[in-house]
Amino acid sequence: MLFRLPLACLFIGVAVIAGCQQPDLSDKEKKRLLSLGIDALPPATDPSNRYASDPQAQRFGEQLFFASELSVSGTVSCATCHIPEQGFTDGLARAEVKHNKDTEHPALRNTPTVVGSAWSTWQYWDGRRDSLWSQALTPLEAPQEMANNRVALVRQILTTESYRTQYEQIYGPLNITAAELTTDATPMGSPAAKRAWYALPKPLQTEINTVFANLGKAIAAYQTTLKPPVTRFDQFLQALKRGDNYQSVLSQQEYTGARLFVNDKKTQCLECHNGPLLSNNDFHNIGSATFTGDNIDFGRVLGVQSAMIDEFNCHGRYSDANSDQCLHLNFMNRADLIHTQGGYKTPTLRNVTATAPYFHDGRFATLEGVIQHYITVPDTGQQSEIRTFPLTDKEIRALVAFLNTLSTTNTAPQ
Repeated sequence: MLFRLPLACLFIGVAVIAGCQQPDLSDKEKKRLLSLGIDALPPATDPSNRYASDPQAQRFGEQLFFASELSVSGTVSCATCHIPEQGFTDGLARAEVKHNKDTEHPALRNTPTVVGSAWSTWQYWDGRRDSLWSQALTPLEAPQEMANNRVALVRQILTTESYRTQYEQIYGPLNITAAELTTDATPMGSPAAKRAWYALPKPLQTEINTVFANLGKAIAAYQTTLKPPVTRFDQFLQALKRGDNYQSVLSQQEYTGARLFVNDKKTQCLECHNGPLLSNNDFHNIGSATFTGDNIDFGRVLGVQSAMIDEFNCHGRYSDANSDQCLHLNFMNRADLIHTQGGYKTPTLRNVTATAPYFHDGRFATLEGVIQHYITVPDTGQQSEIRTFPLTDKEIRALVAFLNTLSTTNTAPQ
């Protein structure tokens, strides 16, 4: 009897050779799965950054992204934590930056990938910045990251010929001289740096901030080019669209996992992980916040307030958008902040196997650990949005197998 089966359906151990006919998808399953395809991702747009699609700004931004000389020590760049070979993350539970052998600055949160970040309105786990370019400015001055200051950065642009040339080709002539920037200063730094900043004439502060903002816009322009690549899951969807033997693209286990992912009776994955990036780019309380102890983190509730007062937000003077184009700020709920407490942004699942560990604090090293969190929500005394769903060990393995197909590192059916 065994030898009467098609060769593609022969069992080898516990694996099934790709090509064995699986149960057909229902129309609902097909519609839900096709909505996740990367080809449905629209062009990235940001009215607050007119340079986002400028090729010259993108090239300049790429240079800045990898430039360690922008840090206070000259040893740390954006790519120190956003490592291309590791899915533009760092593989650590929480980012750690060293500016010298004696000083280490651990971050509070896990480093998220920047691949696909241009399609997200809110940046950071708590959404404290409302554009990719305003987010790019923060690490340049943050003590736990590059620890520099905006006056020193502008002075570097002025005095480095290649930087100045590129800058002026994109943004026009600089209206500041290095002689005006003799003292390091920033409104975000030490008391001495703050005093130096507020001692500067207001027009000079504005000129400095304009150059500083343009650096962020260039870095964001580069990051806009970081679109998630086509994966085997997308190849599966392409076959599904064509009406080909789409079941053969995935293994039996992966195919089962895909059906579980979109089955709202078995899981709630699709409620938050939807669309081409498999993220709704919204904020949810999944019982992972920390309200006591040494690493208190309230999540979105503080991010809302930070985004509102940020001088580089969409409504600010350095934005290229009209006020009526800032829909995310205009319609943000400011009245019911208490319900945003403990919420964090839904991460993309694109290239998820390359971006471990998981959650805002990197608490889970594996996808199995993440799924177990949703199956048996830990009793932390806080409310969450999670509605537990039971899965068998076999179903968990199938769901993980499917998630692996969202990464370019997983290339062949098992």
